Amino acid sequence: MMVREIQIFSVILFFIQVFCAHAQNLVINGGFEQYISCPQEMSNLSKDVKSITAPTKGTTDYFNKCGSLEMGVPKNFKGEQKAFEGDAYAGLHFYAPNEYREYLQFEFKEPLKKGKLYRVSIRVSLAEESVVAMQEMSALFVSGSFKAEINQNLSPRRMERFNVEKYSYVKLETKDVLFDSENWAEVTSEFVAKGYEKYMVIGNFKNNKTSRKIRLEVEENKPVEMSYYFIDEVSVTYLRDAQYELDKPFVLNQLLFEFDEFNLTEEGKRDIRKIYSHLRKHPKLKLTINGHTDDLGTDPYNKYLSSRRAWTVAKYLHELGLDKKRISWEGHGENMPAIKDITEKGREKNRRVEFVMTEFEDDH
Repeated sequence: MMVREIQIFSVILFFIQVFCAHAQNLVINGGFEQYISCPQEMSNLSKDVKSITAPTKGTTDYFNKCGSLEMGVPKNFKGEQKAFEGDAYAGLHFYAPNEYREYLQFEFKEPLKKGKLYRVSIRVSLAEESVVAMQEMSALFVSGSFKAEINQNLSPRRMERFNVEKYSYVKLETKDVLFDSENWAEVTSEFVAKGYEKYMVIGNFKNNKTSRKIRLEVEENKPVEMSYYFIDEVSVTYLRDAQYELDKPFVLNQLLFEFDEFNLTEEGKRDIRKIYSHLRKHPKLKLTINGHTDDLGTDPYNKYLSSRRAWTVAKYLHELGLDKKRISWEGHGENMPAIKDITEKGREKNRRVEFVMTEFEDDH
């Protein structure tokens, strides 16, 4: 009996270890607890904290319980807030006049793996000194650490000027306006990695005109529109292999067609709704639909039939609510068989629609 209990315990321990390995935070020092020196003055994050930098000339701040009166936790020069966990957090401007911005740059323990699904999570709390509350925040993923000699927003145009070749933005989702200055709110998003991501920068990358924000009801002696947030517990965790791998054709098993037919079955519609749900969660993705036929029939007719199959799927996605700009479709007739088999079973597999998910070319 004792042996059996040990075996059961070993199995449970194994699964716990596997789960923890998958859920581990890939961000180095995401809780800001590892520091070089206790913060004594403003704008000194890059010198005070281990493995975290300010990638621009924006003066990002570091707060710690061991810091000076102005840089302490919970009280400091920007207000009063306990750490979400531990004794430390950072602070930065997400919005200010003249496009002034501040950012945080984090390093990952290892590069993210292409085609894998990850989750980014950040705890934020609005500083009492703020006049503006933000409705959105973003993360910028890059292949290497960089330093930009500006103190303005890191727009795509500026990123190109700094010769950053591989980068992508991910919009972080919030349930509401981030106006709470007493508690910590979570901003988060799921994304599919491209395979080059080794660093992450968080902040507001839009200009003042396009930034989604709300002015708070504040005292008249605070005329300057600025938005300053405390940041804590930054994490990026692996979730699973992506359901649909980018730039790689895939076929839905239930989306096959009867001979000389292009109508959708209920099973096929169900699978298409899964694609629609995925595209809704990932607004940067677009879908190419390729229709195919078997080798029976003339070339012109098969071209027509395959086009109708692709169009039928595109039409259903649009009826579900997907923007037409995110859908393209084409028929290829019998010219691209999945299986070169002239049996009925082989022909059945060739009467199909293939999908390819890609990112918009203006993803930057």
